[in-house]
Amino acid sequence: MEGACSYTALHSPPCSTNMYNTGQPSCEIVYRRVKIEPDICYQSNGYMPPPMAPDRFSENSCRQSQCQYSGPDRQVNCMTQENSTSCYPDRTNSCSKMSPHFSGPPDSPPSYPSHSGYDNSMSSSMSCVFGMQRSKKNQGMSIWARTQKLPQDKLKHVSNLYEGSQIPIEVRHYFAEWIEEQPWGQIDENNPSQQDQMFAQQIVQKLIEELENRAMELPQQNQYFLLRLKFQDVANQFRTQYSQNPMELVQIFKRNLAMEETLLHQHENPDASPIEAPMPAFDKDKLIMAKIDGVGAKVNDSDKLVKELTQKQEVFTINYQKQLQINSQINQTQSERYLATLSPEEIQRVTEARKTLEKQKKDFETVLSKGAQTIISARLEIADTLSKNFDDLEEVRQLVVDQELIDWKRKQQLAGNGAPFNPSLLENLQKWVESTVDLVWRSRQQVLKLEGLCSRIPLQLPDGKEDVVSKLNNKITGILSSIVTSTFIVEHQPPQVLKRDSRFSARVRLLVGGRLTIHLTPPTVTASIISEAQAKLLLRGPNRHPDNCCGKILNNSGLMEFHQQKGELSIEFRNMILKSIKRAEKRGTEAVTEEKFCILFQSSFHLGMTVNELQFEVWTISLPVVVTVHGNQECNAVATVLWDNQFSEPGRMPFVVPEQVPWPELVKMLDVKFRSLTERGLTHENKQYLATKLFGGTIDDNFSSKMVSWSAFNRDPLPNRSHTFWEWFYQAMKLTKEHLRGPWKEGFINGFISKQDSQRLLEKCHLGTFLLRFSDNFIGGITIAWLAEDRNGKKQIWNLQPFSAKDFQILGLAERINDLPQLHFLYPDIPKQAAFARFMTQTTHHTATADGYVQHKIQMRCDTADMNGSPVASENPQTPQPGISDHDSPLMSPSNAVNSTTGDGTNYMDMDQYDLQELPGIGMDYTADNVFELNDINLSNFLVEAAMNFSNNVPSNLNGNISNMDSST
Repeated sequence: MEGACSYTALHSPPCSTNMYNTGQPSCEIVYRRVKIEPDICYQSNGYMPPPMAPDRFSENSCRQSQCQYSGPDRQVNCMTQENSTSCYPDRTNSCSKMSPHFSGPPDSPPSYPSHSGYDNSMSSSMSCVFGMQRSKKNQGMSIWARTQKLPQDKLKHVSNLYEGSQIPIEVRHYFAEWIEEQPWGQIDENNPSQQDQMFAQQIVQKLIEELENRAMELPQQNQYFLLRLKFQDVANQFRTQYSQNPMELVQIFKRNLAMEETLLHQHENPDASPIEAPMPAFDKDKLIMAKIDGVGAKVNDSDKLVKELTQKQEVFTINYQKQLQINSQINQTQSERYLATLSPEEIQRVTEARKTLEKQKKDFETVLSKGAQTIISARLEIADTLSKNFDDLEEVRQLVVDQELIDWKRKQQLAGNGAPFNPSLLENLQKWVESTVDLVWRSRQQVLKLEGLCSRIPLQLPDGKEDVVSKLNNKITGILSSIVTSTFIVEHQPPQVLKRDSRFSARVRLLVGGRLTIHLTPPTVTASIISEAQAKLLLRGPNRHPDNCCGKILNNSGLMEFHQQKGELSIEFRNMILKSIKRAEKRGTEAVTEEKFCILFQSSFHLGMTVNELQFEVWTISLPVVVTVHGNQECNAVATVLWDNQFSEPGRMPFVVPEQVPWPELVKMLDVKFRSLTERGLTHENKQYLATKLFGGTIDDNFSSKMVSWSAFNRDPLPNRSHTFWEWFYQAMKLTKEHLRGPWKEGFINGFISKQDSQRLLEKCHLGTFLLRFSDNFIGGITIAWLAEDRNGKKQIWNLQPFSAKDFQILGLAERINDLPQLHFLYPDIPKQAAFARFMTQTTHHTATADGYVQHKIQMRCDTADMNGSPVASENPQTPQPGISDHDSPLMSPSNAVNSTTGDGTNYMDMDQYDLQELPGIGMDYTADNVFELNDINLSNFLVEAAMNFSNNVPSNLNGNISNMDSST
């Protein structure tokens, strides 16, 4: 049929995101899983071209008057089905089922709003997304419309599903059309890319807007009052809970929609077994539970076989007892003493009876022989079935414990570096573990029953057949032991930077605790701290527990508690205190902040009907911790923890990490950590600049093949500096987190950019344009660079002395920028009020108070009246004394620096090349942050002395400037 085409796809609609970036079809690999019909057909090659953003339309592409532009968001609505060819570059006819709507940025995928005539196109897309093909009779109905027709028991299941996932059923009902229109299948929540994260963020934001808009649109009548409040509450809840973790909401919606599809499939296809029902794509929970259910069905079958064997042996026992009775009667009829008491007639009757009994005996012997063969065959069949079941259970154990649980632990470890982490994953893990251990326990009971049956009726196996019952017992007990010991985990890790004498907490959980009657007698858990060497000894084999811990922890023991509602067996140590620590001998250049410890949690309990049946001793260790005794050790301790979390390999010996790592991996770690603390990650330019700090070169160089050693990261100082790369980065990150988070999140701070690059950006801007960057030398400092003119009309790039955390405790960044009239535009051309007004917190009203005092405020002033290089007057909030010397001015003028001039005549300063901490006379005992905390130092004399010493050690072109300072200060 002309214009008709079909697609086969694995999990995504024919138009993938790549198509909107390149304009080319990305359906190059065709998967033969689910066959669907596309919404738009392309006659030439069977592929569907993507909708085009308005700015991508060719000159005469919109030749139909029905295709209109509307709205500031550049939305294109092709209103008429017959005349919608103009929306596509080749002008081919569109499918009559749906007209395309494009909205949003050029690179974003389009959405497909509902149309009354589009029939089953969205339904097919949804079926493609979730891996199911709906029946023909329901192709015109939405998922929710079909769900509402389910039987009452399945509707109750759907209701509980949404209630348990914290998505009100009202949201699913009133926003069903919008929910089903979202291309959930294009997002891989299990291994999300940056594009997936961005897409998920857009979906969550749009849903919040839909909720708020619907709440406002509802009539004011009383019958809508509760619904309006409901929508508003849900919008606020979603904003609070999912704005920073949108992938969690995506995962919940996909899981719920997949469950609806599964229930619909089971209802609409009653003949299909649960095992044969197609599983939703990307839904790991459904896939694993299907595998567990499949093994469960086999365990049920083996249960039946054991019961049948029991019945056969009972029948065999009855027949055997009857045969014994017959043998006894025959023996009696042959007794001479008995026959001597009988008359000839009675002897005749006994003789006839004996013949009958002998015939019965022969019949019973035949029956017993056949019964014995049947029992032997049944035992062999059961043993073979159990062996196969155990192989399947071992496969499930490997999937759940060796893969999913290890993967969860890895994600938990990366979460210590700030990576996104979904705590609800553990609930799925517990469900999988409990379902698996139930099957394992039932299988073990089957083996024990089989052993009992074999012992009751000992039968000789045929030649060549081995008795494997005892081996089966060992095998299933090993699987059970592996699951029980592996699922004793640290749910909430202790802090990885652990300060002595400080309180800390941790939470330990036994995932199988709600099963196997363990919770009926809750075990005791003990915590202790052990060294890296002791942890290695622990992993080398059983019975190698360390004899002595290397420190003392208070409040380190308690009983596990069973939470009935959640079905969890856990213990939370809330008030542990590390009172002492014994360190190992120092190794080479290793600092104390590089020494790693861990918390060891131990417990014991038994399973089974008797105490001695199965006795378990379980233990687990926390992630590595670094013990500190002073706050100034935190920076280096965090570096040790980050490196270990990011670069440790699964199955390593504690706590081995590589000595050097690729730069792309390291900068990824820095980006994740920075994003977690400041709500925005690093740009490509930021990352390139950081690379130049380590390797030199320019931001245009390719650093992808470079390697970074631990020494270069946090041992060796940067060239011509007294601090390491990590110390400099850490202080910038800490300053941003504590004082600059808002502007940084909005992208108003360039941050990691060199002085030369900032000058290059500013030189072509309007006068008064400024940007903010972290100081190269002043760790934990941020400076303002701006473009200005001196009296001669010469352009100059000026830099303020860097602000530290101490400065922002006095006056915030937004207030400082607002107070400086020299600053007009944030680079490139954003008015400073538009950028920073929202971040201002200081409000002052100069009115008399009740006690007669007039309120005041602190204001920053930078007097640049003389811009030709002469000394500049200023008021510095952190040193309010009058008559302060020039070098204390927060303004760094070009005349007080090493000058450099480019070809265009713009004069640049290089003030940041000297570190305050390195000035002669100051000494390394003091830092920029604590100099002003020393009450016993005369600040003016202190700085003058430093400047005088400095003048004897700086290049000659600076000596003249220094000598002009007023020594009287």
